Parts: sequence; structure tokens; C-alpha cells
Amino acid sequence: MKISISKMLLVMIVLAVAILMGPGRNAKVAAEPAQQTNLLQNSSFEEPYKGGIAGNWGAWHQELNSNPKPADCSEKYMVQPKWNGELASGGLIKDGARSQQVGNSFDTWRGGVLQTVNVNPGSTYRFTFYATGRASNEQYPAPSDASVNLGIRAGIDPNGSGLWSDGDIVWGATGSPHMSGSSGNWQEFSVEATATGSQVTVFVQSDNSGPQQCRKHLDAWFDQSQLIEIGPPPTNTPPPPPPPPPQPVVTNTPIPPTLTATSEIPPTATLVPTDTPTNTPVPPEGGIICTNAFADDNANGQRDADEGYMAGVTFSVANGNAVIAQGVSVGSDTPICFEELDAGTYTVGQQVPRNLEMTTAATATVDLTAGSIISLEFGSRVKSDDGDEISSLTPTEEGSAGTDDGSSSGEGVSLLAIFGLAAIGIAVVLLVVLIILLFRQQRS
Repeated sequence: MKISISKMLLVMIVLAVAILMGPGRNAKVAAEPAQQTNLLQNSSFEEPYKGGIAGNWGAWHQELNSNPKPADCSEKYMVQPKWNGELASGGLIKDGARSQQVGNSFDTWRGGVLQTVNVNPGSTYRFTFYATGRASNEQYPAPSDASVNLGIRAGIDPNGSGLWSDGDIVWGATGSPHMSGSSGNWQEFSVEATATGSQVTVFVQSDNSGPQQCRKHLDAWFDQSQLIEIGPPPTNTPPPPPPPPPQPVVTNTPIPPTLTATSEIPPTATLVPTDTPTNTPVPPEGGIICTNAFADDNANGQRDADEGYMAGVTFSVANGNAVIAQGVSVGSDTPICFEELDAGTYTVGQQVPRNLEMTTAATATVDLTAGSIISLEFGSRVKSDDGDEISSLTPTEEGSAGTDDGSSSGEGVSLLAIFGLAAIGIAVVLLVVLIILLFRQQRS
């Protein structure tokens, strides 16, 4: 009788262990998401600093000298700026104890910092950082002069040469995040590129060169950068591409011939929309491109009667490879208009904040003729709670949001709880049976 009870006890223990290590435990492991790794060293531009440059980063700049220097900054030129680790509190630091500052006094410049990183060839990477800037003849915290183009943007060299002059550098959209008093007005800049080798070089840039851009203070600050892998190398049999998103609505309205001319805006100035836009006409030989962002709640690529407008969307107008104007939507039916544009072909693009996703194409190419107005409306909507984007804009692998059988991660956790409770119940029953058998054995 003793031998039979011992064997029965061993079988019960093995059965309980098998239940506890069963499929419910594996379901939880499969439901845990992969974590993205920031590949940059000293991504927040902290100590140590050497020569005013944050550790693990290098300095770069372009020089375009003019001898003698153009009077009153009447022509474009560039000189070497100065690098410094910013220690001041308030709006000049976004993250940690330091930010990387680059600047000059009266002389315009183009430059920044760079870092070369080991990567997987063929993978796609996204580089982001935050920046703010100030152009003024007055001391801080006087507001920045918004007519100066700060020319801030992010770049990735997919072959990792470390040269700012490399022709295959992929550059992101250009912006001018001007400070307002002591408010930092930090804005995020981003770019994506596919690595062609085992290294990539990321570039942080500010380019305020150009006629009439000289100010006593020409400074930019950079902080909180990140480089992550967002896509593995493509396979030999890639899935078919998704259908293209709908194009933004474009209208072309002739300008009446009786309009009067307006004063000329410097060609390198960033156009910033005001709260109360003016209906300033342009001369017949020029043209106008107007843009706006609408809240495309149903993601059908069209502005329906019950849909309003979206604020915080950045628009850029480019002629060839040069971005000539930029503005930000204010969330009303008043569009942002870029005036006095020469006839020609222009690329108009939108850049949405992190909490939005595009429902129309990111860019549109238009042919502007003399004496015409072209209007474009770009669609976007607020992302869902889980952060998924529309598949036609950002393709993802099928089933990546759930487990192998299509269930969500929340269902995997519930299954584990059910199996755990079942195992506990079985163990209790087995223990009661064992106690009864032992009690009978003692009495016999």
C-alpha cells in the first residue's frame, strides 16, 4: 500500500508541473512586444564636452567666404560658427542637464554636429531630434525675429561617409522653431533612410545663411536625439505595394487683373501664418499657392461637410531641391498662402505631429502659372489609442499586433490566468485525495 501511494504522489506532482508549464505560459511570452533600441551614443548631448562639442559627437560646417565680406549682409555667405554646451535653465534645455548650442554673432553660418553608427545593411532607420533657435539683435530673452530662416533639418548619410558634402545624404523637412521670450518652442525634426552599408552618419543642421539674415545673435540648440531601426532588410519576394493614398484636393483660380503689387519678401525667409491673415493680392506675373489641413475623421481622403480643420500641420513649398517657404496650419478655414511665386513646378508637402496620421498623400506636385491661385487641402486624423497607422501609408506585417492565432495580447494574458487558476484547483484536489489515502493507510 505504501508503494502505491508513493507512485500516486509522484504522478500527481508531474501532472501539476505539466499544467503550470503548459500553453498558457507560452502565450504570455509570445504577447510581449519587442523593444526599439536607440543606437546613438550620448543622445541627450550630456557631459563630457570637448571644444564645446558633446561627447560621441563631431562638429561640421560649410564655409562660403566673400572677400570683402558683403556690406549689410547683402549677399549669401557662410563662416565657421562656435559650438558650446548649454547650461542655462529654462527654455534652452529640453532634456537632461545640457543641450548642444551652435551659433555666431552677425555672421551667417551653416553647420551642426554629426555621429556615425554601426547598422544592418539594407535596414531602414529613423533619425529624430528636437531643436529651437533664436535670431535677434537684442539680448535673451527678447523674442526671436521670425523673418530669419533658421534652416534646421535632420539628415542621414546611408553609406556612413561622415562628410556633410556627400551627395547621397537624405535630408528631412526644413523648419524654423523661433523662441518666444524664455519659451523654448522645441520642435521635433525627423528623417528616414535605408542603410547601403554597415554604417550610417546622422547630421543635425542649422542653415541661416542668405541675404539680410545677419543678426547679433544667430543661435540654435539641439537636444534629445534618437536613431532606431524601423524596418528589416527586404526579402526576395516582397508583398505587393498598397494602393496609393488619395491626392489632396487642388483648385486653380485665376487672379483678377486689377490687383496691386505688394512689397517683396526675402526669398529665404520662412513664411509664418498669422492669426488674422490678410488678403494681399499679388502682381499678375506672380502666383499663389494656398494650403490647409482638414480633419479627415473617416479617412476617405476628402473633407466632408461635418469635418473641420486640423492645427499643427507643417507645410513646405519646394522648387526643385530647395525649400523656399514654410508655414503651420492654425485649425481654421483660413488657408496658409505663399505669395509672389514665380511660374513653375512646385512640390508642396505636409508634416504631421506624432499624434496625427496622414489620410492623403504626404506631397503634391503642382504647376503654377502666372496670375493664378492653386489651393490644396491635405487630410489627417488623430491616431487610435494603440498608435496604429493607416496601412496604406505605413505598411506593417500582417498579424504583427496579435498572437499567432489572431488573438490580442490582452487575451493571451487572460488565458494564462485561466490556466493558472485551473492548475491551483487541480493541485488542491490532488492534495485532498492524498491526505485521505494516507489517513486510510494509518487506520488499516
